[in-house]
Amino acid sequence: MTDEGAKPKGRGLRLGRSGMVELIGLAAMGVFLAAIAAFDSGDIPTLSRYLYWQFAMVGGGVIAAALEPLAARLTPGRPRVFAATQLVLMTPPIILWVALLPTLLWGEPFRASKLVWALPSVVTVNIAVIALAWVVRAAFRPVPRPATEGTAPEAIRARLSPRLARSRLIAVEAEDHYLRIRTEAGSELILMRLGDALEALSACDGFRTHRSWWVSRTGVETARWKGGRGELVLADGATAPVSRTYAAALKGTDWAAPVMVRA
Repeated sequence: MTDEGAKPKGRGLRLGRSGMVELIGLAAMGVFLAAIAAFDSGDIPTLSRYLYWQFAMVGGGVIAAALEPLAARLTPGRPRVFAATQLVLMTPPIILWVALLPTLLWGEPFRASKLVWALPSVVTVNIAVIALAWVVRAAFRPVPRPATEGTAPEAIRARLSPRLARSRLIAVEAEDHYLRIRTEAGSELILMRLGDALEALSACDGFRTHRSWWVSRTGVETARWKGGRGELVLADGATAPVSRTYAAALKGTDWAAPVMVRA
């Protein structure tokens, strides 16, 4: 664990979303691949081979790190899709980089056939690099500090501005492909599926009231019922509808008693 405001060791220098530890790991992989003369590189003289693999691995890592924020923006909250997207984005420019290396290092004439020759090895190494980054980040990920009681779960807090992230959660409302997160400090739109948000909220003290609403129990000021439906006036002044599907279960709610939630 680190103190408040401190950075985990080895992550001070960053490129894209990559840290120093990952770049050191790439250099180590380059040493290993040179030592075993991977991918038919045994014909290259020893010192030149080690130089080649360092440029290939670290240079490829720089390219991947530069593209990683784009992959993250395209696939928010979907780590497996993010990894596949990152692989697709990084592979073509790294193939070009690897094919150009003999020309850049030793002045060999460039041939387009080198692009095809490099494809299998680059894809294989890229998969290993993505796995390395995953492992390193898991090992160096700081232990999250306990959230203030009543705030949104971590999966939602991570997408909010700091002021809203530390404020008491009132409700979550679906608006097209976005969610409006309502807190005591105001509201904010985030890009997230309602189903994913409801999964994260399953251990929170609140209710689903409508196909597009989740409401915190402590965020309800007034409950009004009419026929088989209802509406809840919330602490921020908004009104959340209660559909027939959820009205029967909510009519008998003891608003003063916390709801039993899963651990």
